[in-house]
Amino acid sequence: MTILAGALICTAGCLGGLLQHAAVYPSLHRVEGAAPVPDASFSFPFQDMTVSVSVPLDAAVLAGARAADKNARVYGDPSDEAWIPGYYRSFVEDDDLDSLYAGITARLAEVRGAASLDSDEYLELMAVYVQSIPYATDADLINPKFPVETIADAEGDCDDKSLLLAGMLAREGYDVALLYFGPERHMAVGVRSPGHGYAASGYAYVEVTNVSYIGIAPDRLDGGIALSSEPVVIPIGAGTLGYGSCDETGAIHEARAQAEAAIAECEAEVAAADATLSRSYAELEALAAEIEALRRTAKVAEYNALVPVYNAKAAAYNRDRIALQPEIESYNRQVEVYNYILRHAHDRPGTVAWLAANGA
Repeated sequence: MTILAGALICTAGCLGGLLQHAAVYPSLHRVEGAAPVPDASFSFPFQDMTVSVSVPLDAAVLAGARAADKNARVYGDPSDEAWIPGYYRSFVEDDDLDSLYAGITARLAEVRGAASLDSDEYLELMAVYVQSIPYATDADLINPKFPVETIADAEGDCDDKSLLLAGMLAREGYDVALLYFGPERHMAVGVRSPGHGYAASGYAYVEVTNVSYIGIAPDRLDGGIALSSEPVVIPIGAGTLGYGSCDETGAIHEARAQAEAAIAECEAEVAAADATLSRSYAELEALAAEIEALRRTAKVAEYNALVPVYNAKAAAYNRDRIALQPEIESYNRQVEVYNYILRHAHDRPGTVAWLAANGA
């Protein structure tokens, strides 16, 4: 995530007669005459299809976004909760971004119609689109990007991508918010989902840095950081639509946790048993080589003495291998479940169906 500290320029005392904690936030001004830019094209997997989106970019808006002063000028000594919401909203709600949002959602709405997606699936489509944009940070950039920059650059960090997704969802009528985690320097998106709000936010958590299920917060962020603070909740827009599939994503998450626990429980045991089998097999190979040498040299008595020893060891090896097979199959099964869930976060309905069909 970009470092927010550089965005606040305090000028306390400069506006003695104005309201306390007045602020001037970033704004986008078109740069007419800017050189044309190509459409932003991007493809990503969603459910059982590959979706391709080509977004026309307004060169004047993009140039204005790149040239904008992205600092907030705050007068007085406000708390973060007093000025941060307005700061981030200024990147999402600028009227000049309407054409960008319209270009993206027009294409995604076509996909929705063709695939008969319901409201939850349409939200997931928009989320996966943004989640699939490569995550990248730039140490030289301390402020967020306007969504048009994120689309043009085809990459962004947690706040860049959160701003983009929140803007899209708000314009499609969803009750959405930004979730700002100051101590962890992280941002996510929240969508209204009764009974499934993250912490006390009232919104289900949506991670944007990678493709992931709605309502499931990561165990750890990059760098091993765990989310522990209460986020600043920044509502965006005035939408009313919520997300109603958190019961399913929660069940998927529980299935993943159970598979992970089962893998951890039997991994060491299976590895130890497999190592024992490997040693037994090596001993059998050595004994077989010894027997073959006796045969070639016509040492009949020694040969006849070792053959039953070999046969007994081979029978024991086969019994041990057969006895271990169910445990290996169970282990492999849990690995299959775990990997399927991880690899199909772009397909919540398909994952639910697969788990049901496979008894997981």
